[in-house]
Amino acid sequence: MTAVLTALLLTIAPPPLVEPPPFADLTSGATATAPAVRLDPPPPPVELAPLPTFSNDCDEMRYYRAGVGLPVRFDAIGWRESNCRNEDGVRTSCCFGWWQLSVAVHLRDRRLVGRYHDCGVWSYDDVNSDTAADKLRQACAAKALFDVVGYSAWSTS
Repeated sequence: MTAVLTALLLTIAPPPLVEPPPFADLTSGATATAPAVRLDPPPPPVELAPLPTFSNDCDEMRYYRAGVGLPVRFDAIGWRESNCRNEDGVRTSCCFGWWQLSVAVHLRDRRLVGRYHDCGVWSYDDVNSDTAADKLRQACAAKALFDVVGYSAWSTS
């Protein structure tokens, strides 16, 4: 049996060795023969639709709430928590924005930290201003919190 295997192995020819091409002389100015092609072309620019004009703060909050898929009940929660205000400095001792998120606590919760990061929230600074991006991040973070703990984060009891 060993002799047969040895004979079979001897009849299988190894692949021929291929010499690598010689290195180019980097000191003699080379000339490109074809235009360079990017292997990872950049994505096309994102064109954002202009934000609608809001008649009041609650309409704006409703727009972001609906955009991330929070239930309608969050309109009342936002009114109770912040009077529908979400600009720099709208906070209690711990919490920020329309739905008064305790960002520092949430970022220490293993169930939430990845979801918050997916929303672009790495600190309270990411939800604490009146820019459209911060408002969207805050709504996204509220949705992440709601998906994990339900309404309990906004319980008054």
